[in-house]
Amino acid sequence: MRPLQLHRPKQTVKKVGILSTPPFSSTTMIPRLLPLALSFIASALTTSPVSIRAEDPREFIELGKGVEHAKEGKRLVLFLLVQTFADETDAILKAINEELAGKGHEFVIVRCQNESAEHRKLFKERFKQDPDKMPLGVVTKSSGEIVTGTNGKSPEAYRIMILASRIQAGYETDPSKIAALNDAIMTDEEAASTVFGIKRSDIEVTKQLITKYRDWRFKDGRILKAALLEANGPKGTFIMVDGKEVEVDFNSLSDADKGYLTIILGGNEAP
Repeated sequence: MRPLQLHRPKQTVKKVGILSTPPFSSTTMIPRLLPLALSFIASALTTSPVSIRAEDPREFIELGKGVEHAKEGKRLVLFLLVQTFADETDAILKAINEELAGKGHEFVIVRCQNESAEHRKLFKERFKQDPDKMPLGVVTKSSGEIVTGTNGKSPEAYRIMILASRIQAGYETDPSKIAALNDAIMTDEEAASTVFGIKRSDIEVTKQLITKYRDWRFKDGRILKAALLEANGPKGTFIMVDGKEVEVDFNSLSDADKGYLTIILGGNEAP
């Protein structure tokens, strides 16, 4: 079948030319184009720095080249083995693209092929995963050490895998992101059960948090960036971003934050 070719009607092109374009001459065209050219140059000069985005991860098929690129920047390597026409593949690739957008300094992607004996051997012998049970994803350090992976078909499993590997590698230190990993594991146990290599020590502290990390304001003007870990009557234990714990008298907090605590604790603990 010949490919469909779209042509603009000649009559339309002719009408547009007649109605909107004056006869060509140097005296009419140059004054009209000069402001446009100057505007374009000014726009390029002012917007080009803003439009530059972080580089996405490079994608390889050859194992050696992918690992070599990872070693250059001490990047993590995502080895991915998926069926091209499987129903879940598009959703999985979309999730991976969203999670790794702009993270080319952190990751390299190696798209493994089921037809490749070398790739199948990698998953079967090195990763201890059956290559026939696709989709499969494994994240390793550039040294080859396995960080985490998944043999699930849920896109959420790949999001959990990527976030967990970024936390373990030290790329993600935001407490709210660590809490998000814990929430994802708790709310989607089916997807989480297919992810291996997650270190519970990376997320166990978030299980005990009563509040998220936020700025707590005191009556004397001080500000504490922390999360409430435990409430004991008029006092509470807060944990800061660096993991340090501090005891705070709730009465020393601002009225607004005391009101917030009353809501969070159900009016039972906060003064």
